[in-house]
Amino acid sequence: MKEKRPADFILRFCRDIVGLDSLHFGLWQGDCPHTLDGLKTAQANYSRLLIERIPAGTRRILDAGCGTGELSERLVAAGYSVTALTPDSYLAEAVTKRLGDRAAFALSKFEDFESAEPFDVIIMSESCQYMAHHLLFPKARTLLAEGGYILISDYFRKAEGLYYETVWTESEFSQKLAKSNFEVVSCDDVTDDTLPTLDVGKKLYFEIILPTIELLRDLLLHVIPGFIVRIFRFFLRKQLALAADFLYTKQPQQFDRDRFKEHVNYRVLLLRKC
Repeated sequence: MKEKRPADFILRFCRDIVGLDSLHFGLWQGDCPHTLDGLKTAQANYSRLLIERIPAGTRRILDAGCGTGELSERLVAAGYSVTALTPDSYLAEAVTKRLGDRAAFALSKFEDFESAEPFDVIIMSESCQYMAHHLLFPKARTLLAEGGYILISDYFRKAEGLYYETVWTESEFSQKLAKSNFEVVSCDDVTDDTLPTLDVGKKLYFEIILPTIELLRDLLLHVIPGFIVRIFRFFLRKQLALAADFLYTKQPQQFDRDRFKEHVNYRVLLLRKC
């Protein structure tokens, strides 16, 4: 069974409780307000930008790491033949319900996915960071038609470090790309346009998400007998410390826009299979 991380539950909270239709950064343009409604508009702008980057002549698209299926649904509406892919069984239920028979669906990791017919474009919208780095380009080559494309929209660390430590560094990505026989068609740095997402995320986290978690914690402590709580705290003290570190240190740091801009670049890349 897949191990559940605190971030998984926060993502689910954002979708099921806060009501976000997408789970990715937004692209803030014009006077879009830094509010929850503004975030939804910015996320729609983000999806629209990706669709605009799809090369002419594209027919078959693999939405690798499709999230809630929001982008897949937009791609279907734009006339593309879409396969939505996710390894998350929770999101799979939401995606299949959303797309119905309008798009194909696969519950699989990208690295394990197989297709009888090649794709013209593989879209990785904030998903390439979760894929095995040494397999990303080789696997993409096997799934793409000749001259096919990878459209990547994601954030990359400028250097090694603990901040966003699971994300590709720019140097590692460049090294893998250089050996991949993919060429860069376009590369857009949209970091500044994504930063307000962190401001809204910080507000949601401290005003809704964290107080809700603390309320549930206090409720459980109130109804569970004290001696059980003490036993629980003793045997799970390491796990509780890790959870507290995530909730009160690591997660708030990820909403710091100045720190994000210092250490991370957000890029939209179109790569062509040579």
